[in-house]
Order: sequence, then C-alpha cells, then structure tokens
Amino acid sequence: MAFVSKWFGFGHDAAFDDGVRAFERGEFEEAAGFFRSSAMGAADRSIRDRAKSYLAGSLGRLARRMFEARDFDSAHRLAAEATETRPGFADLWLLRSRIEKALGRWDEARQSVEQALSINPEYGAALVLRGVILMHAAEPQLGFLSVEEGVRIDHRLAGKEWVDGERAFREGDYAAAESAFAQIEPRGSDIHQLLSEGDALAKKGDWQAAAELFQAVSWIAPSYADVHIRFGQAQLELDNLDGAKKAFQTAIAANPDYAEAYALMGVASRRMGDEEAAMSAFRRTLEIDPQHPIASQEVLYRRKV
Repeated sequence: MAFVSKWFGFGHDAAFDDGVRAFERGEFEEAAGFFRSSAMGAADRSIRDRAKSYLAGSLGRLARRMFEARDFDSAHRLAAEATETRPGFADLWLLRSRIEKALGRWDEARQSVEQALSINPEYGAALVLRGVILMHAAEPQLGFLSVEEGVRIDHRLAGKEWVDGERAFREGDYAAAESAFAQIEPRGSDIHQLLSEGDALAKKGDWQAAAELFQAVSWIAPSYADVHIRFGQAQLELDNLDGAKKAFQTAIAANPDYAEAYALMGVASRRMGDEEAAMSAFRRTLEIDPQHPIASQEVLYRRKV
C-alpha cells in the first residue's frame, strides 16, 4: 500500500493546508494562526482535531524558542496554551515543567511533570526531571531513584551528567548530584519532529524503522490518533495485520469520527479474510467522508467481484 498522504488532511481545508506548509518551513507563529483558524472553522471534525494537534505542536516549538532565549514568561504562556490545547501530549507537559522550574515555580513544575508521567509512566526524561524536583524538595533518596529509573528506561540520557551526578550522590553530595542531574537534557521528545522523521523513513520504504519510531511516539502522545494511524500503516506494510488492526482500533478510540482509521481498518480486515468487518468499516468511512478514496475504491472492488 502506498504512503497515505491523506493523513495530513490536505485538500479539505485551506487554513490547515497553509498551516502545515508554514510549519514545515519552521514559521511556527504563522502556522499557529492558520491552525487556530482551522481548529475553529474546518467543516471536517477530523481536520479540526488534527489542526489542534498541530496548533499544540506549533506553540510547543515557539515555547522552546522562548525557553532557549531565556524569555521564560513568554515560554510559559505558550506552553500553557499548548497543554490546554492538547492535554494528552506528555512532551508538552514536560516542556511546561522545565519552564516552571526555570521560573522557580517548583510546585507547578512538579504538577506538570506528574501530568507527563500520568500520560506515559515510562517517559525517561520526565522521570529524570521529577527526580531533580524531588531532590530540590529535600527528598534526595526518592529523587535519585526517579532519575535512576529514567536513565534505565532511556539510555540516551546516560551521559556525563548522569555519571557525575551518580558519583556525587554516592559520595553524599546531594547538591552536586541535583545540579548534575538538572543538566540532563531530554532528547527526541518533540512529537512533530519525530513524526517527520518517521514519515521520511516511510517514504523511503524503511517500514520497520518507521514502525519503531511511530510506536515510540505513541507512548509519548497516546491520545494522538494520527500517530496510531501511521503505526498501523507501517504494520500493514510489514504484513502484521493483527498489529495494524489494533493500531487502527486505538486511533478510532482516540477519534471516533476519523474516516481514515475506519478505511484502513477495512483494508486490514479484508486482507485478513473478514469481508463482513471490512465492508462495515468501509460503510462507516463513507458515512463520515462520502468521497473517501480508499473506501470508495474498496466498495467498488467488492461490487465488481
């Protein structure tokens, strides 16, 4: 099956299309304006939902820029809007927590990082930050255990800062340990950046690597239906039909009116030999989007045979 460009919603809402183009150019403020318009005005609910996800991603990118420029107040305003727009994105809560920590709002930072961990309990970078916050709150033992667990889960975090911090902790220098752990930087947690990398792998036909990356993103943003669609598409390409079907079911649970998820569920069901389930999925697709290309072609195929 060819790479499905309809994942991105092109051709259905001009504001969404313009927003994606601006996002890909790195013009996130402009992109946010288009996505706000699309989230409020698109006729298709699934497009509005995707626009909200991209709006949150645009705001998150802007918040990171402000954070790196040490404009923490602006960064916090943007991160707060991002988490309100998409409260199910763990990476945005982690970013918000980092900003609140920089502002000295330790209680808020702890609440935000706990939100990230409620979404993904195995989010290594969030466990590290929670550990730093606990150590700052005079809970060094609990803090160290959280940092240690985060590094164990995500080996990318086990750099010099971890080694120096662990040594300081073992020597009883908790202040030095906290300082070292605070320098551990979360890497590879930006949802849209990871999705772009996965899309590039898929377009090259490296479906195994794409599947692994999409699955990793699904742990960060379990309520983001597009991630599960991508993961399911990769599973289809790898001929893992059970895995594909489960991914599409998860996408439907996240967004019950997502035509693309039903269409691909129908494709998976047909390839599994369950024609009744396939036709049910295609009919549901056409109820949501009467012009859907996959469902229309598959229903026509059924009539011909």
